[in-house]
Amino acid sequence: MRAVAETTELPFADRQNDEAIGHGLSRETQDWFLALRHARVPFYPQDRLLLLYGHPLVFRLGLHAATERVLAGEPVIYLDGASTFDPFVIGRLARVHRRQPRQILNMIHVARAFTCHQMERLVSQCLDGALDRYQARIVMLSGLLDTFYEQTVPEPEASRLFARIMETMTRLSQQGITLLCLCPPAPILTNAGRRCLEQLRAQADRVIRVQEEHGLVQLHDEGSADGQSWEVARAALIER
Repeated sequence: MRAVAETTELPFADRQNDEAIGHGLSRETQDWFLALRHARVPFYPQDRLLLLYGHPLVFRLGLHAATERVLAGEPVIYLDGASTFDPFVIGRLARVHRRQPRQILNMIHVARAFTCHQMERLVSQCLDGALDRYQARIVMLSGLLDTFYEQTVPEPEASRLFARIMETMTRLSQQGITLLCLCPPAPILTNAGRRCLEQLRAQADRVIRVQEEHGLVQLHDEGSADGQSWEVARAALIER
């Protein structure tokens, strides 16, 4: 099975400010929008490799981050290794920002991988060309480690493939590309999977641990000297 890229180009979108967006929306929608502001993942110029890990809702946070970047005028390449890209979530966020969903979706260029071999090929062989083609500077890797949990792949081979991915991501980050890795908890954390996660954590410029307690999704910046953390209600992230 081949990894298939789904791509369409549109001119960059211009960001609207939060105050303008709120006018004309119902009170319920305005409250939801204000709650979502706490779900934002800040992007700093010095951060090139970012890791969100620890909870299944990292995928939803990634969709919010992708939408935010497109609203800021930046095309996004989204490599989906866990079949988590949801255009309906993007569409709802677009409408809250008074945009046509297709205007946002057409600036998120999606390619899916179902095996670790496909993911390695997308990252190592296809990503450079896609970045040039779509003039993108942001890459989201959703479920990168999920493709490596297939236990039929010998551990030495999986390690070799992951090393190639890390080599490419390191090179791209040094060239100014921002990469955001979304890693939920592993169903079964093997020794190889643990090593891959630890390697990602060691290489990342920022590591954000995501956890949930009493209906609140908490994000903790592990590299922050002051232990920076923030939270958002789970209800604001899940289906409306």
